[in-house]
Amino acid sequence: MNDVVQLLVFRHGETDWNLNKKFQGHTNIPLNQKGRDQALSLKEKLTSMMIDACLCSDLDRAVETARIALSSHTIPFLFSSALRETHLGDVEGQSQIQIIEKYGEELLTKWRSVKIEDLTMGFPNGETKQQHLGRVKSYVEKTLIENPHFKRVAVSTHGGSLVRLVHAAEKAPEQAIAIPNCCLYELSFDRKNQAWSYTGYHE
Repeated sequence: MNDVVQLLVFRHGETDWNLNKKFQGHTNIPLNQKGRDQALSLKEKLTSMMIDACLCSDLDRAVETARIALSSHTIPFLFSSALRETHLGDVEGQSQIQIIEKYGEELLTKWRSVKIEDLTMGFPNGETKQQHLGRVKSYVEKTLIENPHFKRVAVSTHGGSLVRLVHAAEKAPEQAIAIPNCCLYELSFDRKNQAWSYTGYHE
């Protein structure tokens, strides 16, 4: 068994709610045409890479992105609600402006923070960032350990999931990473030591 597996983690393409700066959370919003075009651009980066499987959020925007971006690969797709975005509770469907008006800018600043002390923050009736990270990591680790033949996997997920996975890894950037739609980051997971490392960003 190869102890270390590479993860190609990407955010879904654009949706109309992204365009309007609305917080989506678990709300099942589809890609718009720009999002589909972004997924095609992502495909160009992934086509030449050997990939054993795709772990994918079960929300439509992540599923469609993965289907387009990995359409040149014949690989299994493993869908799971564990890879969904943070459940945002009372702010799902609200815009950034509405959230600031209702809860204040400080709460939104804490939400965007990658500081460890802000991981316990969550919106009313939603998950905390720590809870979200825990469910995403647990699912990925369990899947990779149960499939020791996986050497490199794609992970189609969401902005919050991507941020939290990257910043929880060793050697991660200290400043918050950029998460444009269909951005592609690389992590590694050491099955033997159950350790995550940040590897890089694919331009």
